Amino acid sequence: MIQAHWFPWINQVNRDSLKADLFAALTGASLAIPQGIAFAAIAGLPPQYGFYCAIVAPIITVLLGSSWHMVCGPTTAISALLYSALHDQFPVGSDIYIQAVITLTFIAGIIQLILALGGFGIVSQFVSHSVMAGFITGAAILIIFSQLDSALQIKANRPDNLFHYFLELPDHLVLTNHYALAVSVVTVCSALLIKYLNRRLPHYLLALILGALFSTYINRDGGNVVTLERLPSMIPSFSLPNLSTGLVGDIFPSALAIALVGLLEATSIAKAISLKTNQKIQVNREFLGQGVSNLIGSFFSSYMSSGSFTRSGINVESGAKTPIAVILMSLFLVGLLPIVAPIFIYVPVASIASIIMLVGWRLFAFKEIKHYWRHSKQETAVLWVTLIGTLCFSMEIGLYIGVSLSICLFLKRSMQPVVKTIAPMSNEQGRFFHNAKRYELNTCPQVHFFSIEGAVFFGSLEHIEQKMVSLIRREGEKPYWIINGNDMTDFDEHGIHFLNSMIERHKASGGNVAWIMRSRWKLDKCEQYKLFDAIGKENVYPAKQGALGAIIPTLDIGVCEQCQCPIFTECPKKRSFRANQ
Repeated sequence: MIQAHWFPWINQVNRDSLKADLFAALTGASLAIPQGIAFAAIAGLPPQYGFYCAIVAPIITVLLGSSWHMVCGPTTAISALLYSALHDQFPVGSDIYIQAVITLTFIAGIIQLILALGGFGIVSQFVSHSVMAGFITGAAILIIFSQLDSALQIKANRPDNLFHYFLELPDHLVLTNHYALAVSVVTVCSALLIKYLNRRLPHYLLALILGALFSTYINRDGGNVVTLERLPSMIPSFSLPNLSTGLVGDIFPSALAIALVGLLEATSIAKAISLKTNQKIQVNREFLGQGVSNLIGSFFSSYMSSGSFTRSGINVESGAKTPIAVILMSLFLVGLLPIVAPIFIYVPVASIASIIMLVGWRLFAFKEIKHYWRHSKQETAVLWVTLIGTLCFSMEIGLYIGVSLSICLFLKRSMQPVVKTIAPMSNEQGRFFHNAKRYELNTCPQVHFFSIEGAVFFGSLEHIEQKMVSLIRREGEKPYWIINGNDMTDFDEHGIHFLNSMIERHKASGGNVAWIMRSRWKLDKCEQYKLFDAIGKENVYPAKQGALGAIIPTLDIGVCEQCQCPIFTECPKKRSFRANQ
């Protein structure tokens, strides 16, 4: 039972899958080395903390989550958020700063775990993709400029306010170390060329090696290009987070924002990968994996992790079959680090910074910006408001602004269900009812055929009434109403009371109403709220044909005979025409 629920992939492990997983693990481990260094630098942490995160997080998340192929660990957005949240409160890179990062990871893990156990996976659906696109693009811009000082070996501060940053930047640029600039250019060009020649090669790692060789060569001629310091132990050790009341209180708001971003990042990546692997993703299990991973990881010096799109994509492209690939990836990283650690002292800081800038450039959501610009003004507004908020205020505030705007637009759409008159269109496949106004269809002079699509609740009643009054005013008063309720998604007692009032007013003026509804639970709810007392149960039909068949024989035959465009197959004029053929 436990295996079937948590580890169904075990039955698929065989010789061929192990071979494929082994190759994917080696490929992923080689990528984790430059990423660990780069992302730790973005977070303001020593490089080894990036490795701790890349070792601990993947194993826990792949065992507890539902995605077999998603690789978790340090990510660009989370690292940038950590720096943004903490650098004003604590000296970057200091012991207290590192303690704050680990404590924030612990708190964020608890928040994620609570959301998972409470079944709040649905929360992720309230944050639109446009919010994440704007947030990630804003983060990418901040990341690129945050590394400019290291790439050029100047003393510019990391950008908290881009306006002030750009004002001060020209004074710093004149002090550029041209040797460091050359190393940065060589590193970026090497990474791009290697990826162009063979996408499966670890282009970041090879580019760092080439940058280190070039830096070593020019430093002999007095280039004075700064390199990394010698790294301590590569294996994470057990330690307790600092849970002092003052520290927890200071960082809790940031932990909440970062926990949310981590969950959204992980679930969106898991869903994106599932499109290639045809695997069913359970959002609450992904929440659980992220929460437990960050909670346990904080006891092993692992900072906040989430799903890595790059490593996850390479894991799939390398042919990984089961979660064993992700587990082996962490184990291989443990084995590789002691071997490669001695050469880290030759890696120039400029190379690391240029790789980070390249990663930041690739985060730009160009495709999403273009798509939303063409297809949705609302989503375009959400994207740009989030992006500008991220750049002008802070990453957390930008995210909150974007989420708030996204929820407001969601509520607005919920409060504005589609109310339209429909009319039939026939083709070789049969008869279908469509929006009469949009398709310029003729309507019956005696029947208003309404369709309501969406929720009928207290917040949408004013909009529904305005739309129905507008439609009646446009087409004129008609004695018969047919209301199609099959597309109503939900309704409350206020909504039913409102419909009752409108129907009773229409019947009091001599009109008649037919109701179309097929769903059993909707019918039960309508009956519970006594909607059918006003309509009459005999006027409730499961389909349009039944309602038309009942109402049309009761129409004024004189009006029907003068009608120049009978639109229903049930119309007397059409029946008469067919009978004479």
